[in-house]
Amino acid sequence: MTEQSIRPVKEFRLSNLFLDFLGERPVLNKYFFARNPFEVAANLGDPKIDRNILSDILFRQNTIFRAKPGTFDSIEKLKRDDAICVFAGQQAGLFGGSLLTLYKAIGIVKRARLIEKELHHPVVPIFWIAADDHDFEEINHSFYINHHGEIERISYDSPPKRRVPAAEIFFDDKEAYGNLVDDVQKAFGNTDFTTELYDRLFRAYTSGNSFVTAFAQYLLDIMPDLGLVMFSPADKEIKTLSRDFLKRLAEGHFRMKELMQETARSLENDGYHLQAEKKESAAHLFYHAPQRIPIHFEDGVFLVEDKRLGLPGLLDLIDKHPEKFSPDVLTRPLWQSYLFPVVAQAGGPSEIGYFSQIGKLFELFNLIQPFYFFRPALTIIERRHEILLDNFKIRLTDLAGDIEGLVNDISIRSFPKEIEQTISEFRETLEEDYRGFLKAVMQFDESLEPMGKQTYGKIDFAFGAFEKKIYDHHKKRMEATRNQIYRLATMLFPNKNLQERSFNINYYIAKYGFGVVDFIADKIDASAKEHQLIYISEYLT
Repeated sequence: MTEQSIRPVKEFRLSNLFLDFLGERPVLNKYFFARNPFEVAANLGDPKIDRNILSDILFRQNTIFRAKPGTFDSIEKLKRDDAICVFAGQQAGLFGGSLLTLYKAIGIVKRARLIEKELHHPVVPIFWIAADDHDFEEINHSFYINHHGEIERISYDSPPKRRVPAAEIFFDDKEAYGNLVDDVQKAFGNTDFTTELYDRLFRAYTSGNSFVTAFAQYLLDIMPDLGLVMFSPADKEIKTLSRDFLKRLAEGHFRMKELMQETARSLENDGYHLQAEKKESAAHLFYHAPQRIPIHFEDGVFLVEDKRLGLPGLLDLIDKHPEKFSPDVLTRPLWQSYLFPVVAQAGGPSEIGYFSQIGKLFELFNLIQPFYFFRPALTIIERRHEILLDNFKIRLTDLAGDIEGLVNDISIRSFPKEIEQTISEFRETLEEDYRGFLKAVMQFDESLEPMGKQTYGKIDFAFGAFEKKIYDHHKKRMEATRNQIYRLATMLFPNKNLQERSFNINYYIAKYGFGVVDFIADKIDASAKEHQLIYISEYLT
């Protein structure tokens, strides 16, 4: 029977902590406090930011993002006093980012619906775009498989002069943008679906748009109207509303460091590694000058660009210019819960690692830690790959290991049984007949025994060499199959990593049309802890 899902394993490059998280090991209860969304919802209390103001900001942003009607219905729902939120987040990767980004976005919508039924609260799914992130090299590219079955990279090769946040990086280099458009068209060619793909892709990724705006516009465009709300924290009004929170990050620097060091020691004592480690001097704040630079505390002062400020000076700077500050990766979830009534948060393996380090910080900030759940994990399997998996009895986990070893195993399994049996029978007969022959010779002259055994050794060696030659000839005949299996591994487990972390949805849209996104959305099980397999053959029937 065709595999429908696979239990995540260490071979998928997953940490022990994450595997234990999926297994709900009690040892992790000291890091993840809520066992279900009920516990969180019961303790949330009133949000710190006015719901109407938040809704107005979301309405403004999602109007720019060209959201569909369902999104605005969700935003309106947030105004209700009992409304709560489910979050996921990701960087604003080129062309909508890798597949896992799409899976996250769809997953929180479906999970929000389940929680809404369970809790009888209106639940709003919100996708937090990491708009303050400044790592251009992580968001400027996309991968696809070319016609030769090889991984290729498409990128916008015009880095900003300074390390500014993604919200401030625009497609404003005409030459680099022109090359990007050409590369996409060369990559996907002309199919029944590429005219529409290029039109919709470059309507979002248009010259002059920012990475964040293009990302949000394209994801909302290609997804069915599920009511997903996009949110960019790189918004002056949001930063102004967050002034007190940003000041508390500065004021709490020393206590936060103590709590995180306690948690780090506990995690290490429990046998886990730290997902994020910071320099001893690092604060949990960045300053935008406009390049985004980390703030450090050294020799009794905070180092903010070329300024040396005491705590009062830093607080005054935040008070005057909150738009110039942003939290780091570890405190971003706190900021999220400060702004919104967050009941649950989707996370991938790395994010679950981050979340394990910050549980005590929620208590420090008088916030409720959300209920964490694993975002959907999927591998898309096309028809030709499905046939190979079935014919050679290959599992996805097999592709995480030694591919040459897998090829050899398949070669042995596919060797003609009649030849294998003939070789085995001949070897048994040869050994038995020679033993009888040597026994007769020894009766004639016992001194010939050593030479007789030596002769058999030579015969056995020669036959072994011939046997190996037979298998080698079979292996050569298997060369085409070998190439197919290597291509299969490249497609389903590229660079020894899960497909969802590398490829982009546009490869599939170019081949199968935009309906494939609706198909994926329908197939995703938002509650699954297992890695799901989605077969394109089901979409085509």
